[in-house]
Amino acid sequence: MTPETIKEALRGIKDPDLDRVLASFDGIQDIKVSDGNVSCRIVQAIPLSSQRDALKQTVTDALSSLDGVNKVDVTMDFQVQVSKSPQGDNNRIPGVKNIIAVGSGKGGVGKSTVAINLAMVLAQTGAKTGIVDADIYGPSIPTMLGLTGKTPILDQTNRKILPLEAHGLKAMSIGFMLKETDAVVWRGPMLGKALQQFLEDVIWGELDYLVVDLPPGTGDVQLSLAQLIPVSGAVVVTTPQDVAHADVGRAIKMFEMLNTPILGLVENMSYFVCPDNDKTYHIFGEGRTSEFAESIGIDPLGQLPIDLAVAPSGDAGVPITAASPDGEQGKRYKQIAEKTVVKLAQMAIEKSQDQRAKDFFNIRAT
Repeated sequence: MTPETIKEALRGIKDPDLDRVLASFDGIQDIKVSDGNVSCRIVQAIPLSSQRDALKQTVTDALSSLDGVNKVDVTMDFQVQVSKSPQGDNNRIPGVKNIIAVGSGKGGVGKSTVAINLAMVLAQTGAKTGIVDADIYGPSIPTMLGLTGKTPILDQTNRKILPLEAHGLKAMSIGFMLKETDAVVWRGPMLGKALQQFLEDVIWGELDYLVVDLPPGTGDVQLSLAQLIPVSGAVVVTTPQDVAHADVGRAIKMFEMLNTPILGLVENMSYFVCPDNDKTYHIFGEGRTSEFAESIGIDPLGQLPIDLAVAPSGDAGVPITAASPDGEQGKRYKQIAEKTVVKLAQMAIEKSQDQRAKDFFNIRAT
């Protein structure tokens, strides 16, 4: 028995999240065979997977069925794929694999709450994660991460900023440079310059995901982001009512104009479960967001109910997914995060395979 025998036995096994055979993205590694003992490492392209245990069992069963195998040891791991943005790879931030923009057409939909908790869940999986507070006029990341009053320091070697860290996240915000009562009164060019500094003049190091919390609307910051760096994809946040959908439609059009893939739509404040009687109340309407998403061809990533613990948790500097990772909000954010990273991985693998095919035919042509 040889490693080639093992590869052949696993050749048809698919990653259930990506619906792709493991061999197509180097998902079978470190194969060892010795005296009937077989071990290998299965490397998924995503950091969190509800199908991980099932995949491990499938691989274990396939190897155990081989003649001459006495013992099987399968280790599960992940390696996040580097995104291939439609905007090209120019100006890519060194060491950053994926950049996720979180936006909304309308303010007050809980976009920053979604951004910080999405980043938090990704960090909890072991993925190296950072967050940029690009909402220059209304920075909320310092408060929500418990970093109010803290100031980043300048690395004297290369004259770049070291991001602050909290709850396993690296973070950068204009709020770190200001007093809580200070107002930012800047025109568009200044906003773009500040965002550029947060992206290019910060030592982010190796990151699997960098989440960018955008301001509401379709203005200078969104345009600057698309011009400065290749954005892997955008998560758009809405609430159930039609007035929010109208603004979200404009935000989606903007991302499409900027050649930024839409990863999906998150509906926040979907409903409220009364703690006194367990009745569900759809305060802002029911079913409209799924209909809206279907009408524009956007994938719904999930619904988030109104939770009385979310606001005080964020105000205390401990996002709800950190305070209660196994609670209802934590579970729903994990589902949203999984769908988000699956979409990113699928896009990255497809583009990588397309590039390999082009390179092959270019070689044949020469």
